[in-house]
Amino acid sequence: MLDHLFLDTVGALRAALDQSLLDRAAQDDHLTSDLLTGDLAWETSVSLPGDGDPPRVSADVSLDWPTWSQSAWRALALGEPVEDPPEIGIEVVFRAQRLASRPALGKVLSALPPDGPSIGGDSLARSAPVVEEAYEEEGGPAEFAVEVAYEGGYRLPAEATAHEGGEPWAGELPDGTALPAWGTRKLSSGDGQRSRAATTRQLRAVTEATLSSLGAWVASTLVRLADLDLDYLPPPEPDEEPS
Repeated sequence: MLDHLFLDTVGALRAALDQSLLDRAAQDDHLTSDLLTGDLAWETSVSLPGDGDPPRVSADVSLDWPTWSQSAWRALALGEPVEDPPEIGIEVVFRAQRLASRPALGKVLSALPPDGPSIGGDSLARSAPVVEEAYEEEGGPAEFAVEVAYEGGYRLPAEATAHEGGEPWAGELPDGTALPAWGTRKLSSGDGQRSRAATTRQLRAVTEATLSSLGAWVASTLVRLADLDLDYLPPPEPDEEPS
């Protein structure tokens, strides 16, 4: 059964990307479940409006909800202690493609800051760039692409996992708006769904506020990447299949 917390996080991130006016096709959204491990993952791809098909620059955004984190969330919702707070993994991969020559990595990295935005107190960390070189046919011209990934995680607010003795937790949005408190009393049979629903409703507001800045950051970073003076190949002909 899919956790509402993960789907709420997906919905909040999709809304943040849509509000940033980025192009995102419905077929680019993928929600998968690993049948062996039980891990859940969602991914999508966004680009700047009017940047062509395929676009010159794009961003692949993904969320993952590992099994251990799902178990920690269910225990938390039932009022049980957890050693590690639940965490949803976040990855954003920026890509410049259809390049006619190998890009100068220093120029590319000048548009991509060493650290991404702060998500729940932790910043996304930039990884080393990866350069691709592809040939459509033997002896033909090369086509280059460069990717830079940012990785991190969204952990539930620390206060939500630190109550003792059944004391309620009152959440707080990034702008300081207080949320009603909920208790963590020991639940009787049949109370689990009601408690999880109440907890999820309160965390939904925190999640939406936390991820709202991510869409704007992705959009502004794509603009900076597109503004670089890179050597792009001409747009493909209408009947030419994209590589």
